[in-house]
Amino acid sequence: MQPQEAAGASAHDVQVEPIEPVAFEPADVRSEKPLIEEDPGPPLPDVPPDAPIPRSAEVTGVRHEADEVPAAPGRAETAGYIEEGEPGEGAYLDSENRLSIQMLGLEGVLSPDSDRSRTAEEYRMIKRPLLTRAFGQNGVGGTHRNLIMVTSSVEGEGKTFSSLNLAISIAMEMDRTVLLVDSDLAKPGLSRLLKISNMPGLTDRLIDDNVDLRDLLIKTDIPKFSVLPAGRRHRRSTELLASNTMRNLLDELALRYPDRVVLFDSPPLLATSEASVLAEQMGQICLVVESAVTPQFLVQDAVGQLSSADNVSLLLNKCKPDLFLGKYGYGYGYGYGYGYGYGYGYGNEDR
Repeated sequence: MQPQEAAGASAHDVQVEPIEPVAFEPADVRSEKPLIEEDPGPPLPDVPPDAPIPRSAEVTGVRHEADEVPAAPGRAETAGYIEEGEPGEGAYLDSENRLSIQMLGLEGVLSPDSDRSRTAEEYRMIKRPLLTRAFGQNGVGGTHRNLIMVTSSVEGEGKTFSSLNLAISIAMEMDRTVLLVDSDLAKPGLSRLLKISNMPGLTDRLIDDNVDLRDLLIKTDIPKFSVLPAGRRHRRSTELLASNTMRNLLDELALRYPDRVVLFDSPPLLATSEASVLAEQMGQICLVVESAVTPQFLVQDAVGQLSSADNVSLLLNKCKPDLFLGKYGYGYGYGYGYGYGYGYGYGNEDR
């Protein structure tokens, strides 16, 4: 696998095998907690039928006590949130209260100790052009080149695992730090993967700009690597990403530390309106394409959602090892190229 320029390449030159139907397994459903019979307490006093009802006793809605979820520190009680689960439930934290990526035991995820593994070498090749463009020249159109969006045409192509591995690989650089942001607000797969789904994050900061960003960033057990969760789900996530608050936040993320790369695990371009809104504010876009599975027309449609392809790179994912054997004498699972620069639904975990 060699990074190669593809700015002049035509998508019609790509031979893609037809999609085989995929059987999706139903998503996990949390078991409902058994109801606990409450103490009825003392008998109610007799009240005349014509007695006025106190204002505090008026009922405007019924909500079971089990549905009440305590807000995490720093969260704003704002209409539009979709509550789900306890904050930070199930997160793997080490003795220093850092998120332990290695304790998760995720198959296929890079380890800082895997210096010469095949996957580590692949991501060294993938990250190098991105870093060169991030710090080698100024952004185009006022954007910052160190803001890199990792997306795909549709779900299931591996964007979440690609963004996580890319972040870990960048963290191995001698003079770079990396922040990985879960910006897939409709389906925060990265937050679920890292078991930080219900911790405050990006949405909470966009709703309330008084929330200190430093309180939302989660350090990991990998040096120089932090994570910003998606935060609570919100019904107006597209509008939040298009807001002035988001633009100001991106400026803050890009400029606060000159050595920082900010990766955004983003929604698929053909899945939600959020992806196109986010892409307009990014310095670079890394489009993950599943080898021999994603149809050519979907890739073309995805690129068509972007206002410009000048800052877009392709990451060919899940390549068969024999794809490169004849030319190079060895095989890798990924490919990379420049120049190509949820309607489609959600299903399995993105991997």
